[in-house]
Amino acid sequence: MSDSNMTKEAVTCAIRHIGTGIYSSGKIRLYLMQRGYSEGIAAQAVSLLIDSGYIDDMRASRKVLAARSGKKQESKQFMYQRLLEAGIDEKCAEIVVSELDSDTVTCKSLYESNFGSPDEGSLDREDEFIKLAQLRGYSLETARSAFRRYLEG
Repeated sequence: MSDSNMTKEAVTCAIRHIGTGIYSSGKIRLYLMQRGYSEGIAAQAVSLLIDSGYIDDMRASRKVLAARSGKKQESKQFMYQRLLEAGIDEKCAEIVVSELDSDTVTCKSLYESNFGSPDEGSLDREDEFIKLAQLRGYSLETARSAFRRYLEG
């Protein structure tokens, strides 16, 4: 079978897999290679699907970001890594992360989502706040700065 026909077949296979879902270019490329298509054919098929608007890494990025907001908020670096792991193109991931609020702002949001409004006991629980922030990829300096802003209201 010619490369052109293989690419068409790969596109059809990818479209059946995608259905109405939102998938990244990397995930579809991997799916096609797992289905037995060569890396070159998979790349060509993904390129055609991107050109036709069937695959949109920006849209897929928004899906990932929506799942990691509020109580699950993470630092920009963690979000960048999560986007790459989701198969988002590196350039797209860089653009998306550059548009996010600063780590101090999102860390404060993390505190508000998990602990509500500051109260009299909040200051005594600073270590708990800082530990949560560090688990989500925030630096100690950022976590402390966000904690001070959190206490200010």
